[in-house]
Parts: sequence; C-alpha cells; structure tokens
Amino acid sequence: MSRLLAAGVLLAAGCLSLGPRPAPARYYVLEARAAPPEGSRAPVEALGLAAVRLPPYLDRRELVTRDGPARLEVAGGDRWGAPLDALFSSVLAEDLRVAVPAREVLPEPWPAASAPEWVLSVEVLRFEGEADGSAVLEARWHLRRRGQPAGDGVTSARERGAAGDVAATVEALSRTVATLAHDVAGAIAAVTEGRELPAR
Repeated sequence: MSRLLAAGVLLAAGCLSLGPRPAPARYYVLEARAAPPEGSRAPVEALGLAAVRLPPYLDRRELVTRDGPARLEVAGGDRWGAPLDALFSSVLAEDLRVAVPAREVLPEPWPAASAPEWVLSVEVLRFEGEADGSAVLEARWHLRRRGQPAGDGVTSARERGAAGDVAATVEALSRTVATLAHDVAGAIAAVTEGRELPAR
C-alpha cells in the first residue's frame, strides 16, 4: 500500500510540475509584392542595395505593434522567421528587381572596380503593425548614380490589414515594401529620362 501511495504522490507531483504548456511560437516572413512597370522600360543592368538601417526597437525576432503614439507592444508568440533586417533587405531587393526593372540587385559590399551604376541606401523610421491591423512604413532613401548623388526620397506607406489577424498585417507590411520599391523605381526612371524628381 505504501508503494502505491508513493507512486500516486510522484505521479501527481509530475502532473503539477508540467502545468499548462505554452502555445507554440508562430513564425512569419515578408514576401515580394511589386508589379512590373507599366509600358516598356529599359532594364537597369545592376542596382546596388546598401545596408538597410532599421530603428533599434525593431532589432528583435518578435513582431512589434504600435499601440498609441508612444507605446509599443512586443508579441510573445509571433516572431519573424529570420532577422528582420535580412528579411526586409531580401524582399526589397526582389521588389526592386521587378519594379525598376533591374537585371540584378547586388547587396553591399561589391568590388570597387565593378560598382553598380545605381546605389540605393535606405533608413527605415517605422515598420510595424497598428492596433487595427494596419501596416505602416516610413523610410528615407538616397540614390547615387555612378558615385554621384542622384536624388533623395521619402516613402510613407499605409496598408490595411485586419485587427487580430497577424498574418494579414504581415501581408500588409509586405505591400508597404513594394510601395517603397515603386517609389525608388519612379525616381530612377525620372533621372534616366531627364525629368525632375517629384517633390517630397
């Protein structure tokens, strides 16, 4: 009887120590969403993409949601499938390849002797979902052509998602990156055709 009692106590203690299991983490990635330009446009041979700078509060695997002007919420179980700067850069590169269009988009560093004709640098100011599920991107960017300044721009993009639907918000974030790519593509086309860049 004492052995049965001891076994029961051990079993109960084991069940109590396990407790409820936490929900498994959910992982998300960005996806390229840019469309090709309307009409015919000669492709750029090579476009260099310098390092994309993200604000420090986004330097984490968890997704960040803005809940008010000065308040952020960090998700517990919703995470990026890779470092966000790498995801953002790779998707922006693919969006640029389609939107510009460019035969290839080269990540920095590249050999000094074979630097691409165009080089883009991007500083992201905001890139997060909001409480209603919307996605927001604010970024400043700078273009150089053959080593000389070719234009500066600001992209402010907002895409509708769905409140409480993280996947829909991530999809909306992907669309904001495509907007950035289309803004840059428009600037490259304007410079190539000798037109002034749109006022920002």
